[in-house]
Amino acid sequence: MTLAKKPGRGDVSRADRTANYAYKKRFYQSSEVASDYDFHRFGSPERQRRNARKWKMIERALTHAGTIRTVLDLPCGTGRFTGHLARAGYDVVGSDIAMEMMQVAADQLVGTPRLHGYVRADAERLPLADGAVDCVMSIRFLLHIDPATRIAIIREMARVSTRWLILDYRHKHSYRYMTLRLRRALGVPSARKLPQVSRAEMARELAAAGVRVSKIFPIAPFFSDKWVVLCEKTVPA
Repeated sequence: MTLAKKPGRGDVSRADRTANYAYKKRFYQSSEVASDYDFHRFGSPERQRRNARKWKMIERALTHAGTIRTVLDLPCGTGRFTGHLARAGYDVVGSDIAMEMMQVAADQLVGTPRLHGYVRADAERLPLADGAVDCVMSIRFLLHIDPATRIAIIREMARVSTRWLILDYRHKHSYRYMTLRLRRALGVPSARKLPQVSRAEMARELAAAGVRVSKIFPIAPFFSDKWVVLCEKTVPA
């Protein structure tokens, strides 16, 4: 009997994590990558549960902000959360550098109320006016970027938002991080890198981009190394 394929490290849409941001921007602009993207990230019950947990924290961040009506989902990819946002009652625009990704999103979310279309954009230079939306949401993106570029991109996100940003960060305050540090100290090989930041490091980085932490929503306290972070501009538009 042939078992159904499961998501794994050899999937077409799994980028080289050690490569630079320029490579990753090129990598995701591929029809082959776009067609495999959802399978790699949501093709098992565990991955679906992870996604559901992250959406739950995003909902809490949105509720905590309380004043959000319009949202830019950047990068929207294949619509991982774009449809959720629209169905939750927000007016949403998806944006991505990859037309291939947005085409998959458009096909999957056709007819979704309150979804107002897609804009191709490089996150470093968004083709939107200052304060164009109430909130910019960016999930599973910043971890791919070096700190200096990340600060520039967050600053650009803040420019087009009137007040709020919802970001996700990998952090050091977790069992996973400590386990990886221990493996490294013992000389045990590990393919996983450690791009996590401390809370203080994250706060300094956000301050350099002109935003501050309003509230952190842990995906799974201590066990997960992921936070959903509601950020507020230090000088609202």
